Amino acid sequence: MTSDRTTLPPVRVDTELKDRLRKYAESQERDVSWVIRKAIEEYLNRHEKG
Repeated sequence: MTSDRTTLPPVRVDTELKDRLRKYAESQERDVSWVIRKAIEEYLNRHEKG
């Protein structure tokens, strides 16, 4: 079975944003990567429709 997932280049964020992402992910019982993917998907969906 092949995956349709791929890896993008690393993205650098400042310490404050990293801490906010980590805290939010913990509060949602998710990984930070899930939070980032979800945020990007929602952003693109909102802006591609417009």
